[in-house]
Amino acid sequence: MRARLLASLLSLIMVPALLYGSGTIKGTVVDKETKEVLVGANVSIEGTTYGAATNVNGEYQILNVPVGFYTVKATFVGYAPVSISNVRVNNDLSTELDFTLSTE
Repeated sequence: MRARLLASLLSLIMVPALLYGSGTIKGTVVDKETKEVLVGANVSIEGTTYGAATNVNGEYQILNVPVGFYTVKATFVGYAPVSISNVRVNNDLSTELDFTLSTE
């Protein structure tokens, strides 16, 4: 009886953490030809309000992304946008996602 009660209580605590957890998407955005970083490039998760701009090192970080699968898009003026589908975000983990953009 106690074992069932304990299992039930643990389930009530763990299930919301797994269902409603969040993670991070981070990476860099670079020019395809020169391999130079693109400062100020925008990286966004399609269908959401989540996004970030790259810093002086071409790095971005999107925090508190709900667990799930997403399409992530990188854009920069004068470059063709790039989208990556089926990006998986896991609870309390960082997903590395780098972009290489080509000039238009």
